[in-house]
Amino acid sequence: MKPDQEVKDEKEDVVTGDVIGDTAYSERFVLKLLLKFANLDTLKDEIQENTFEEDLCTLWDMTAERDVVLFLQKHDVLSLFNFAWPSIIESPRIIEILIGIIGNMCCQKEAAQALLKMDAFLTLLLEYTKSEDSLIIIQLLRLVNSSLFLADDSLIAIWIEIFIKIGYSSALYFILNNSSNKDLIITGLENFNTICSYCNTGQLRTRFFGHFVTSEAIEALATAFTEIAVNQKHSCGRDELERVFIISLQITLNLVGFDKSYEVFKDNKLDALKIISVVFTYYENKFVNQKEIDMDLVDIIDSTITLVKVLETSSICDHEQYFVQSYNMWVTLSSIDKTDSNGGSSFEIDDKEELQEFSKKMKASLSGLIFNYIEKCSNENLLKAIDKIGKNYDDIFSLVEDESLSKAVSDRASNYRTRLKETENC
Repeated sequence: MKPDQEVKDEKEDVVTGDVIGDTAYSERFVLKLLLKFANLDTLKDEIQENTFEEDLCTLWDMTAERDVVLFLQKHDVLSLFNFAWPSIIESPRIIEILIGIIGNMCCQKEAAQALLKMDAFLTLLLEYTKSEDSLIIIQLLRLVNSSLFLADDSLIAIWIEIFIKIGYSSALYFILNNSSNKDLIITGLENFNTICSYCNTGQLRTRFFGHFVTSEAIEALATAFTEIAVNQKHSCGRDELERVFIISLQITLNLVGFDKSYEVFKDNKLDALKIISVVFTYYENKFVNQKEIDMDLVDIIDSTITLVKVLETSSICDHEQYFVQSYNMWVTLSSIDKTDSNGGSSFEIDDKEELQEFSKKMKASLSGLIFNYIEKCSNENLLKAIDKIGKNYDDIFSLVEDESLSKAVSDRASNYRTRLKETENC
């Protein structure tokens, strides 16, 4: 009989030799599971067992660890999944889990690059964007996001070619246009934003424009945005909702950033205004009523200026869609300036200099947005806008940095303002 200490040491050696890298996970467990994919004669029976699904879910969790992913790569697991795929196509839950595993693996550059070399398998996976199973699509969109995040331009060019081959944009727009599943819509919006961020760059812009910049794009975006920000807003946390606002504006900015964007989206002005109106109504309430500073506001306003200029929305835009909200925030900023000069503020922020700098930037941006609206809005809305800003017109005018815009608004508003002053003096 061996001494107790020797037996203990042997057991520790076995445990140590079985672990994957620096993790506490068992090599033996993984290899035993992978062997089941290699035996097609028994695989169809295996996938009916609850323990098989549970073990796969365990592996899914394990692939959050880099060492586990490298271990799977060492054993060529992507090729193994590809080999076994015909045997699991009738099990949506197993498909979801496997795509989730591959998605986690693609958080590591080695796995993402290996998958990209497997053109037929990757194409097969991407075809699931046309699936009716929301859970499968969610995992697939996350897989794409992870892969693009790690890819350089040469690899992204390959992704774009695959997107074009399978009609990825049409599938994505169909999802955004037709789904009411909150998680799927938000994942779809994140996917759209990721594609815009990584595929709409440098020499890739032409291919991005050809495939993703279509009239269906903003329509689908506005439909998905409305489903989350209006219909399901009460089921969203604040951070989640604000994330949807930000990425929706970012996506729209990417779509309108081409010379031919107006021609493509000239019939989508109302769709863009839906997004802008909801965003500005939300942030007006947050800023004016709740007295909360949001450092994203300046970027939101500047982005909106670009959108309304490119899409020329002011001519069909009612003054209550974003003009009134913009002006109310402008007035609140003026009150901040006054209260700060008297030594106090209703906004909770420790750094007064930071608040003043923020106020200065935001006020200038709002002034530019207000004047962009007044320059092109209908005559009826022009009268309402000038009435609304009243005596603050000159202060707003002084903050507009675009001299040609200032002159255009001054010329357009001068006759009405003259009549307004005469009425006030009577």
